[in-house]
Amino acid sequence: MNKERLFKDYRSYLSTAGLHEVFAVDYIAQLGERHGLDVYRFRDKLVALVSHGDEFDISFGANVIVSHLDSPRLDVLVGEPLVEKEDGVFLKVIPYGGIIPQSWLDIPLVLVGRIYTDEEPIIIDTTDEFEFTITSLLPHLDGRKELEKFSMTNLVVRVGNSKKENVLEVLKERYGIHEDDFELADLSFVPATQVRELGFDKDLITGYGHDDSCCAFASLQALLDSDSNAKTQIAIFASYEETGSNQATGCNSEFIDDIFLDLANGDFRVAREAIRNSMIISADVCAGFESTYASHFEDSAKAVVGHGVGIIPYLGRKRGNDTDFHFRALVKQLALDNDIKYQIETTKVTEGGGGTVSTFFTTKGSYVIDVGVPVLAMHSPQEVISKTDLFETYRLYKAFFELGN
Repeated sequence: MNKERLFKDYRSYLSTAGLHEVFAVDYIAQLGERHGLDVYRFRDKLVALVSHGDEFDISFGANVIVSHLDSPRLDVLVGEPLVEKEDGVFLKVIPYGGIIPQSWLDIPLVLVGRIYTDEEPIIIDTTDEFEFTITSLLPHLDGRKELEKFSMTNLVVRVGNSKKENVLEVLKERYGIHEDDFELADLSFVPATQVRELGFDKDLITGYGHDDSCCAFASLQALLDSDSNAKTQIAIFASYEETGSNQATGCNSEFIDDIFLDLANGDFRVAREAIRNSMIISADVCAGFESTYASHFEDSAKAVVGHGVGIIPYLGRKRGNDTDFHFRALVKQLALDNDIKYQIETTKVTEGGGGTVSTFFTTKGSYVIDVGVPVLAMHSPQEVISKTDLFETYRLYKAFFELGN
């Protein structure tokens, strides 16, 4: 696997499966089955792939990489979100995750997700067919002041310029859904803009959902490409990280413990021992350094985009993922032994720093560290990463999976 091939495959993933976690779970589960891996799937938003070690004894622990499939977006309100006003037809939405409000105005959006019925779920993806937007107020009418106080409350997306009944007719003809189907909908608006290369050297990638699709994809590809599995390898892809991970398909779910219990043939003691002995990479993005905002970064430990994978010992004043020093040294040595470009990144201690899923595994006694791709414009509709960093992250994940006891 070379850098350009990895980018080509990632661009395809991000443009399809990366639009919504229900799409990603389907994609990952099908790929895992084709490669003969054990697939653990819970509902539509959590999936884990397991490759058993050559000498399978789960009590020695596993090499685990955990990522998340959800990204900030606008979720359609459940119930009766479709409204008609004198200037058009709109869908009511609420923000999901830590959105930068103003950046979602005046950009093309697509509607993705599923509607659950008594029969098969109805898949909705309006890409290349229908696009939508949220319009801002022109500056001549105090638009700048309105923008300053803009919030995500009472937010609506413009979905038609005629009558509500006309919009419903299109929904019925194209997707076979009726207005009351919104009561069982899991639908979201995400940016319609495509994945693009940036810069004269074309090393940068802009697109929606790099957080955390780039780490999820890198861990998936690393598992599939692993040349050795002396230890059991597990890749976990969860949801709801952007809202705290406390739902059934988040990383605080007992379903993840159940995976280890199943691998331990129902022996609780062995399962607990396996979790404590496991080495776990929390595969999540880190803040890419921006010279324009240099005062917000730790000068001696910043992740410069294009300089390699970020290894994150802890996150700012929260220190929510303070890692074991021996495991930190092991990961660093792994990068050195494989000539992998890496950089140590910590959020400035006076800044907040975001949380990751690592917290939910450190409390179980596992060895955990955050390792991921540096990202610019995190949580905006168009995040930016480097092909180089994506490739180096993939290489480190692959080397980690191949570690023995």
